[in-house]
Amino acid sequence: MATFQKVYEEYAQPVYRFLLSLTGNDDLAEELLSETFYQAFRYIDRFEGRCNLYTWLCQIGKNAWKKECRRNKRYSDIRLEDLTIPDNKPSLEEQNINKEMYCKVLKALQDLADPYRDVFILHAIGEVKLKEIASIYGKSESWARVTYFRAKQQIAQEVLK
Repeated sequence: MATFQKVYEEYAQPVYRFLLSLTGNDDLAEELLSETFYQAFRYIDRFEGRCNLYTWLCQIGKNAWKKECRRNKRYSDIRLEDLTIPDNKPSLEEQNINKEMYCKVLKALQDLADPYRDVFILHAIGEVKLKEIASIYGKSESWARVTYFRAKQQIAQEVLK
């Protein structure tokens, strides 16, 4: 049990950030974090070590998010009124531009099809190496690189519209 506590202490914050990037909602990310570690504790014997523990936890979290989306349709879309930008004292005009850009990026990210969204989130936000992502999907590292590059391109195109 003490070992699992150490795992929680080391991975809770990064997994939470990953879930927050998926959901755009603090409360839901907290709920999913709890569910993720609950499932990880239940099924730790199924961890085969083919990827690092962080990647495995993110996969559990992503599956919990998908389950929540199926169960409760209101989380399937980003609620723009819940989005905020960090307060670093820009002017009101800059805040509006930043918020608009932030919303566009999140919307573009949500609109990406699988596996583009997952690869982008895991690599750009979760800082998972492309080699590990390729391992998760049972594909080559070059597949992961191309998928990540295409996801970035699609996001940029949507944001610039």
